[in-house]
Amino acid sequence: MLNLKRLQYLDAVYQYKNFTQASEALYVSQPAISSAVQALEEELGVRLVVRSSKGVTFTYEGEQFMIWARRILSTCEAAENAMRDLAGTAEQRLRLGISHVLTNPIVPMIFSTFLREHPKAQIYLNEGSMNKHVEMVTGEMLDLAYNAFPTAPEAEELEIIPMGTMEIHAVLHPDHPLARLDRIPLARLGEEKLIMMDAQSKVKELMSREFERHQVIPDILFNYDQVLCMANLVRSCRYVGIISVASRPWAAKGWRSAPSRSRWCSTWGSFSKRGAICPSWGGS
Repeated sequence: MLNLKRLQYLDAVYQYKNFTQASEALYVSQPAISSAVQALEEELGVRLVVRSSKGVTFTYEGEQFMIWARRILSTCEAAENAMRDLAGTAEQRLRLGISHVLTNPIVPMIFSTFLREHPKAQIYLNEGSMNKHVEMVTGEMLDLAYNAFPTAPEAEELEIIPMGTMEIHAVLHPDHPLARLDRIPLARLGEEKLIMMDAQSKVKELMSREFERHQVIPDILFNYDQVLCMANLVRSCRYVGIISVASRPWAAKGWRSAPSRSRWCSTWGSFSKRGAICPSWGGS
């Protein structure tokens, strides 16, 4: 008999084509994901995935099995929801994605307002970048996300509610020479060692386009997906971090942020899958 937990782990690997991202999405260790996939392969007698430096590729047998696996998982979820509805105890759950730079204004609002109205609700937070959340929303792994907006064709699958704009800023140590400037020329950024947001972010997308347009070759040490990591490197190594700011200059003790001379902005707000049914909030 197939183990549902193993099917869920395999489905996450299929969604992300990456064991590390699958483990982060499910809040389990990567070895647990690997063991589950290996156990399924041994049970079925076929190889399901091939791992390489470029990521994970599903074999022909793996692709065929995923058709059945997703049917099984979908049927199980439908059965659970139907029984909860019959029992009058529909699960109050919100799977929510939040941009790294929106946790401060959004999360307190959700916990203070939303949970007051729905005290039995459970909120699952996933902090991440735009493209990651677009994939998770369209794949129905998140109900709602607050992040920058994608462009077509991804945006066509989403219900979008604009809420504001983000401006790209450089995060600097107060002693850094660029910290004295109100606005920083793009060419000056090209002379610095940069810490850039990860490849799935709107910031990376916009900055890469601008560097290419102005023929500036940036010295990017690495791409971060945790703001605290970037901030520590700015503080200890005097590198320059690149971040998007939703409302005001990024303020924290020991740092300073400044916009570029050219204003690079993007719209942010909430988005959900077009036509998706929101979680039931009965019983509150």
